[in-house]
Amino acid sequence: MFKNHLFHGIAAGLVSGLACYFFYSTLRDEFMYDFSTIFTTMNLFAACMFGCVLASVGFFAAKKIMPKYGEIVFNFIFTTLVFASLISPMMHKLPLDFDEYLTVIFPTFAMTLHFFPAIFWFALKPLFIRK
Repeated sequence: MFKNHLFHGIAAGLVSGLACYFFYSTLRDEFMYDFSTIFTTMNLFAACMFGCVLASVGFFAAKKIMPKYGEIVFNFIFTTLVFASLISPMMHKLPLDFDEYLTVIFPTFAMTLHFFPAIFWFALKPLFIRK
């Protein structure tokens, strides 16, 4: 049972990491600026993997602790934490050599990336977790 949850987290992490990478590379080419001084592509994959695997472990724990309402409680907590994680890119201090235009683009870009793990975790959930 736990293996399904773990595979779900790993698959969602890999897919969301790939989606983040393609989104990052598209915007990097579009704006002609490399954000690698702030974060690397490895950080993108690691954050996606960590978030999705942690979500799967949390979902498994919530279902074990509260079999009837665990999914509802987990979904509420997970979405609240995803929105709370948006504070980090909004409060991030950018390097002084950043273009003024990019100081507006970066938080929006980074906040978009924060939703990818949650979106793919919820999208792949029916494939791995069945009643």
